[in-house]
Amino acid sequence: MSDLTRFDRLTKRHRECLRGVRALQGSKEIADSLAIEKSTVDSYLTEAVRLLGAKNRRHAALMLGEHDAATAPTPAVATPDKMGGDSARLVPTAPPLPLTVEPDEWVVGQPDTGSAGNEPRPSGFRMPFRRKGQADSDLSIGDRLIWIQAIAVGSAIAFGMLAMGLQVVTTLVENVSRHLS
Repeated sequence: MSDLTRFDRLTKRHRECLRGVRALQGSKEIADSLAIEKSTVDSYLTEAVRLLGAKNRRHAALMLGEHDAATAPTPAVATPDKMGGDSARLVPTAPPLPLTVEPDEWVVGQPDTGSAGNEPRPSGFRMPFRRKGQADSDLSIGDRLIWIQAIAVGSAIAFGMLAMGLQVVTTLVENVSRHLS
């Protein structure tokens, strides 16, 4: 069977799975990108290896890459081949790029007035943590002290409610056990 006949027998899914292997993706990653099951990807790759007469999935992916490069109608930009060795994943995947964050206008976009402490405050309730696009939270020292007291009082109330709840449950269990015995 000629090389062209072997490659003509590959379906679109065979080719997509082999290109995923060439891009150093695992079966799970290929399955996620194609919205199919991992076992289906493995089946496509096993069948593609058999159809091409390759040694393994990596060899089949290299064969398809060479075939695609040889039959490409226009010269494509050559990318370095990352595959080789015994490892299925030689190069770790690159981390995703960070999302762009639009800073708050009142922090960054305000003209410099030259006086410290006169920066505008956002309207609404200020929380004791920073928001996206800010270098620091927008609380003054006094606001921070108020938050510390509020958190301490809230924690004391929460602990009191927990203790009261445990006391009620204990009393209830004692009453039920007395009533049953």
